[in-house]
Amino acid sequence: MSEKVKPGYKQTEVGVIPEEWEVMPLGELGQFKNGINKPKEDFGHGFPFVNLMDVFGIPKVSAATAKFGLVNSTQAERKLYELKGGDVLFVRSSVKPEGVGLTNLIPEDLPDTVFSGFLIRYRDSGQLALEFKEHCFWQEGFRSRLIANSTVSANTNINQDALKRLQIGFPPNLSEQRAIAGALSD
Repeated sequence: MSEKVKPGYKQTEVGVIPEEWEVMPLGELGQFKNGINKPKEDFGHGFPFVNLMDVFGIPKVSAATAKFGLVNSTQAERKLYELKGGDVLFVRSSVKPEGVGLTNLIPEDLPDTVFSGFLIRYRDSGQLALEFKEHCFWQEGFRSRLIANSTVSANTNINQDALKRLQIGFPPNLSEQRAIAGALSD
């Protein structure tokens, strides 16, 4: 027996959402990139480095709020693993399932800063408002779907392929996304 959906709403893979909202896999909305891996002698000097503990359980991080470690990175590596305002970092692996895929929003560009191989960077192509991203990846339904798509060994892990397939519901209008984020922030 299926539940009756209220007028103006529709049943989707992500649950009941307003009719005008879209549902798309993250992979169609942007690109994923695994972080940098370096030998231990490259740490402690060089350029800023966002590590797992800088983002774990923290919804957003900026140069003003965090004390980043340092890693010896080349100019090419800093370009490849750069962090721009609007990027979202996903935790790749966690001892506890509820830790995997936790996200962290990068609110502004972090010049010359790279990110750890324990993280996956997501950069959308502009269809998601910065303010909306701060909330949508912490939403209970999204978190449940992400954890259901992770793999369990000694740790619980998520990879780019699983993240690319994850569906997200969103209003196509950026100003509506910002309004929803504002209401959620209040």
